[in-house]
Amino acid sequence: MRKNVARTRGFTLIELLMGIAILAVLLAIAAPAYGKLIGRTRGQTARSALDTALNQARLLAVDRGVHVVVCPSEDGEQCSRTTQWQHGWLVFTDLDHDGARSADEPIISVMQAQPPGVAILSTTGRLRVDYQPDGTVSGTNLTLTLCDRAAGAAAATSLVINRAGRIRRATAKPDAAAACLRTAG
Repeated sequence: MRKNVARTRGFTLIELLMGIAILAVLLAIAAPAYGKLIGRTRGQTARSALDTALNQARLLAVDRGVHVVVCPSEDGEQCSRTTQWQHGWLVFTDLDHDGARSADEPIISVMQAQPPGVAILSTTGRLRVDYQPDGTVSGTNLTLTLCDRAAGAAAATSLVINRAGRIRRATAKPDAAAACLRTAG
């Protein structure tokens, strides 16, 4: 004859507390790395959006034979007189070639503000990118430095626009990355 012995299955309180303690330690180790991953992703997303807007502006300038300007803009209507682009930017056709948007100049695209912690700084004194009808850029080379506070200076990148209007990606210079992080708050 067999006796029916009821087996209880489960965890003791001690086993449960040990499991929670191990999970808490693992989460504490993983959290900083996850924060940096999120920061790098936000920075890459901002760089990609700005790269797309600049390439779109160059293509439209050549295709339509007009001046197309990309500039920082907080309101999505007018260019801001700043080297900080994280508040958004504006792409428009510059019919009168003055670098500022007039009421009759069509807006091509508008980018809203970037998430908190993301910063984009242009070269000192360069407040806009003006693509001419042949695809070149007026002025000197322009560097846009992009960073995210959570990712740190090592993850900061740059978009460099040469006089021919071509864009290349680069690692941000240490001083530019530090200035960008100060702006990111």
